[in-house]
Amino acid sequence: DTLKQRLVFESVATKIPTTSVRIIEEAKVPETPVPVSPNFALNITLSVVAGLFFGVVLAFFVEYLDTTIKSVEDVEKYLNTNVVGVIPQRMRTLSDAGARPKHSEVYRVLRMNLKSSAKLGGGKIVMFTSASAGEGKSLTSFNLAYVCAEVGEKVLLIDTDLHRPRLHKILNVDNEIGISNVVVGEVTFDEALIKTDNSKLDFMPSGRIASSSIYGLMDTDEMKAVLEEARSRYDRVIMDAPPMVGVSDTSQLARICDGVVMVVQHRKYPRAICKRAKDMVTSMGGNLLGVVLNN
Repeated sequence: DTLKQRLVFESVATKIPTTSVRIIEEAKVPETPVPVSPNFALNITLSVVAGLFFGVVLAFFVEYLDTTIKSVEDVEKYLNTNVVGVIPQRMRTLSDAGARPKHSEVYRVLRMNLKSSAKLGGGKIVMFTSASAGEGKSLTSFNLAYVCAEVGEKVLLIDTDLHRPRLHKILNVDNEIGISNVVVGEVTFDEALIKTDNSKLDFMPSGRIASSSIYGLMDTDEMKAVLEEARSRYDRVIMDAPPMVGVSDTSQLARICDGVVMVVQHRKYPRAICKRAKDMVTSMGGNLLGVVLNN
């Protein structure tokens, strides 16, 4: 009886399937194995598309965050003034042997724009300044003076930046005696002059005096007298002044010169600083002739 009962149980067990998996079709091994993943072509295509998309988005985002002056239109829109000159990149001093002749044409255009400016009229004294340091006002003022002298004008180039003088390095001359010494009465006007290789171009450095005495030096009757003498002896007087923001001397000079040109470096400082500098020129009574977009 026990064996019969076990036989029945074993017979039933053999009829019960051991797995729910049923083979429908046998897998075939391909002649050239191709992996399902990764899909190289699909991944490359998606990477290119995604890279282009996020690159464009990032470029627009960075451009949106960039508040610097980038074009002539930005100058006219945000500073509400005209552009009197556009200077390309990698400019050098025109007196340099390696300077390209075509570069001087840029400054000839600047000279003609200033000469024909209704705001300047018959004025002779033009001051170059900027919102902050490093925007190229010294190079611009020197090259303009050089071009003016080349066409026959008798030009005086004055470095009125008593804090960070630069022009004497461009001309490779000494800076011990200059306009500051003339203003305080240590030397005469002629003693402070330096003759350059061009007979039509004279240079007056900033000079060196006690640092505690330079403040307020530009806003004196003596300084006005120096400029009046320069006006009577030269066809064009070009001054390289300190930046407008953070230095008081420039605001004082802006009132006594005939015209002010502000140099703005392309993509250098936020347009709010440039706007502040421009407003300082006009609020102090300066005659803003326009902006030179540099680099």
